[in-house]
Amino acid sequence: MRRPIVVSWGLAAACLAAGWSLGVAADVFRWVDKDGVVHYSDKPPAPDAKPAELPQLQTFKSGTLPQLPDGAPATAAPAQPAAPATVTIVAPAQQETIRDAERHVSVSVNAPVTGGNGLVYYLDGAAQNDSPTQSTAFLLSGVERGEHTIAVALVGPDGHEIARSASTTIYMKPPTVGMTKKH
Repeated sequence: MRRPIVVSWGLAAACLAAGWSLGVAADVFRWVDKDGVVHYSDKPPAPDAKPAELPQLQTFKSGTLPQLPDGAPATAAPAQPAAPATVTIVAPAQQETIRDAERHVSVSVNAPVTGGNGLVYYLDGAAQNDSPTQSTAFLLSGVERGEHTIAVALVGPDGHEIARSASTTIYMKPPTVGMTKKH
C-alpha cells in the first residue's frame, strides 16, 4: 500500500525560492503522523524536530555547461536541421469518385499547423477559403460534376507558402434522379 506524501505550501515556496535564488538555503522537516502519512514542511511540527537530510541541489550558472560525473565536459549536440514541412491529403483518395447529392467533398490533411501557420484549400487551382485556417479538415461545397484537382498549402503568418500538398484528382458524380416516362 502506498502512503501519501503531504507537502505544505510553505515548503513548495521554499523549494522554489531555493531553486531560483542560488545560495539561499531553507530547512526542510520530515515527519510521519499517527496514520503513517509522510509530511514535509519548512515549519517544524514540534520544537525538537530535526531537519530532513536531503540531497544537495544541483545548480548551474547561466552560460556554463554542466560537468558530467566522470569529469568530462558536456557538449551540446549539434543542431539537426529542421525537416521540411510537408502537407499530405489524407482524404479524399487519389482518383476517388465522390457520389454526394449535395456536391460536397470533405478534405482531410496531415500538416504541421503550429503557431501562426494556416492552411489554404484549393479546388482546381482556386483558393476555397478567404483566409488561412488551422483546421486540418475542410468541406468543399458546390463541387460541379466532373474531374477536379484538390491541393492544400501551408502558409506562414505573413502569408508566404511554406509547403504544398501533391494534387489529388477526384471525380464528382452526384446521383441523378431518373425520369420516368408516362404512358
